[in-house]
Amino acid sequence: MHVTYCLTAELSEDDIGVAKAQLSLDEQHRRERFHFERDRREFTVAHAMLRQLLSTHGDTQPEQWIFTAGKNGKPQLTPQDALRTHLVFNLSHTAGLVACAVGRAVELGIDVERIDRNVDITALSERFFSAHEASALRELGRDDQSVRFIEIWTLKEAFVKAIGEGLSCPLDSFAFTFARDGSLSFKCARPTRSRFWSFALLSPSPEHRMALAIGTDAPTPPEVSLRPASCPMRTVARCPTTAM
Repeated sequence: MHVTYCLTAELSEDDIGVAKAQLSLDEQHRRERFHFERDRREFTVAHAMLRQLLSTHGDTQPEQWIFTAGKNGKPQLTPQDALRTHLVFNLSHTAGLVACAVGRAVELGIDVERIDRNVDITALSERFFSAHEASALRELGRDDQSVRFIEIWTLKEAFVKAIGEGLSCPLDSFAFTFARDGSLSFKCARPTRSRFWSFALLSPSPEHRMALAIGTDAPTPPEVSLRPASCPMRTVARCPTTAM
């Protein structure tokens, strides 16, 4: 399992040009649909970075990978490439940060968000989070509450992306609990294909959070390689799926 990320504000126009040259025609057309240059930059870098990471594990040049849409629109390799390489992937981007993950024979999801998003925390958590998560948020101070909301949101996004259901999966059907020591527990009221789930919550910059969800049937956690190595690990959990 390999995860890589990029803080895009550090990139030059030449860097963006090199990344753009690796995109397919469809990706380049999709890129141009974004209204803001910042969004075009994040999309370009995320998709080029994914292609490069796939090529470190597969037998195809970065610009030659072909992607299809699976159930609920989740991007995936063509059936032929998936059967040959056994590779799965996921990617995410937000203002200033892009990230992607590649692995084999696992369920995999990744999500990134800025912690300074202006959202109605109370309304969103009561509508989408479990009762326990919403209650735990209310007990925090305003600043801690804002950060914890984003951390829970990215974990939830990573999980629903991993199982391929997107927001068709009710976000209150599973829950994350943060212990005082920073450890994380996970409970799910719905069956999943994987018996065991691993989650990681990371801080690639002071302004961002990154969440990773990995589902397997093996009790041993998968090894995860993270680049750049300077990204601090905040929370790691290895949780069997338990009923809520």
